[in-house]
Amino acid sequence: MGLTVKEMLKSNLFDGYRLLAGSSGIDKQIQGIAVLDAPDGYKWTKGKELVVSSGYIFKENPGLWEEFVNSDKFQFVSCMGIKDRFIKEIPEDILNEFNRHEVPLLLIPPHIGWMDIMNSLNVIVMNKDIQQFRIGSINTNFSDLSYHVRKIERILSQIEERMGFPAMLYDISDDTAYFSSDNFPEFADKFTPKDFFEHNFPVTEEIICENLQFIRYRYTTENENDIPYSWLSIPITVMGKVKAYFVVVEATSLIDYFDEFAMRISFLLLQSIYEQFLFFDSVGDFGFEKFVNDILFNKLYDYDKISLRAVDINIDVTKKYYTIVMDQSNDNLSLSDHKDIVNRTIKTAFQYENIRIAFVTENSVMIVYQVSDYTNNPNNVSSLRNYVQDLKIKLEDKLQNPILRFGIYDTQDLIYNLRKNYKKCFQAINMGSLVYNDQPIVPYSELGPLAWINIDDTELKTMMSKINDALHDSEREELLETLKYYLDYRMNYSLTSKHMYVHINTVRKRIEKVRELLDIDLDDPVSRLKLELFLIMSKKLNDLS
Repeated sequence: MGLTVKEMLKSNLFDGYRLLAGSSGIDKQIQGIAVLDAPDGYKWTKGKELVVSSGYIFKENPGLWEEFVNSDKFQFVSCMGIKDRFIKEIPEDILNEFNRHEVPLLLIPPHIGWMDIMNSLNVIVMNKDIQQFRIGSINTNFSDLSYHVRKIERILSQIEERMGFPAMLYDISDDTAYFSSDNFPEFADKFTPKDFFEHNFPVTEEIICENLQFIRYRYTTENENDIPYSWLSIPITVMGKVKAYFVVVEATSLIDYFDEFAMRISFLLLQSIYEQFLFFDSVGDFGFEKFVNDILFNKLYDYDKISLRAVDINIDVTKKYYTIVMDQSNDNLSLSDHKDIVNRTIKTAFQYENIRIAFVTENSVMIVYQVSDYTNNPNNVSSLRNYVQDLKIKLEDKLQNPILRFGIYDTQDLIYNLRKNYKKCFQAINMGSLVYNDQPIVPYSELGPLAWINIDDTELKTMMSKINDALHDSEREELLETLKYYLDYRMNYSLTSKHMYVHINTVRKRIEKVRELLDIDLDDPVSRLKLELFLIMSKKLNDLS
């Protein structure tokens, strides 16, 4: 939508203009300007224009006034301006026609040139758009990506309000579409968001601006009622890579000259946001990363000092947080080499909620997640697992063969206990990799007594190797089965023998042989627990050998 005649006349740039007729039409929209300098020039007008004339053609063609006001073009004119150099008086019946069709007629001051009028209209429209989009506020708080998402949504909603057409921004990295309102998906229900820039159907193209790749597309079909009239698309490009597409659907008509201003301003704002995205995703949160590493490596351990540093980097020490550690074990991949992708993907997966991210090593990342309340609400934990699962899926899609495991300390705790909670996350990763072979996401609460044991798979493999070296396959299976039931029945020989349908002395001999082979004290509860882990892991370790 353009500028109303009323808005134009209220501007000090149009001081001295006098309204001669058609005052009831001052709310009409001006979407361009046309100069009437030939007797048949009005035939080339398209409507919704400010038509200006020196009046000379009306002096030389006395019947032109009547021809003009009776033409089918006149009723679509938004406003007409004329100078009085050649026309000193306009006939009363012509003024009546301007009033009847509600077309404002203005007397243009003699010193005003056509370029002055065009420039003044452009300035008013630009100022109107700048005020509407509030450009000055776009650069604040750039490190908060949820703030940027809100900015994107506001820009899109302002575009629809300004132009009357629905808009979309499609983020390629996140495969996420942002809409100006529900009007976009409802109006374009026969298309997917990607259809607007990845066409698998015939379209025509009209280049609006080659430098910006600002293009109008039109679906070539005979049944235009089933599809959008046409749409405009501009790619958002940062460092030579397309990051998103900005799309406006021309729902009922083509955009006007002044609408292009609004689209270009919106494009510049969106471009600015994506440049800030790239900067922040690449550098990460340096303050938080140093804070985390100083705590983990015991350079920062005093409560008061931790509190002061936390306040400096905008962390509330009175709040409680969940802690997640992500570990990547593919030797051919380094997460730190893809820091911008990892940071952005984490924020997207967590839906831009209150999270902080720190790279601890090149393949280990800590995520600290604050929720709105302190209670151990099961919904919080459930949401947390969903976020982590979504993060795993997204990273596996964006990176080359990552091997990802996640440890979650799923009890909310103060930031002061970050070092302790980090260790618990890694305990969940380590024990989870041993016991839960097919479960890459392990909450600490699910470890049970395994959380108290410090054991790695090297120790278990050593134990397995002793069995492999000393026994034939058939004997090994027999011993392991006996050992399993012996431990299940709490080292009761009689119950074990009954369950296995073997003599009690046979059970005794087998268990004794296990003691000798493994050099293990079965009376020690920790040793027994390790042995139970070994039995759980035996099939897995066999597969690895």
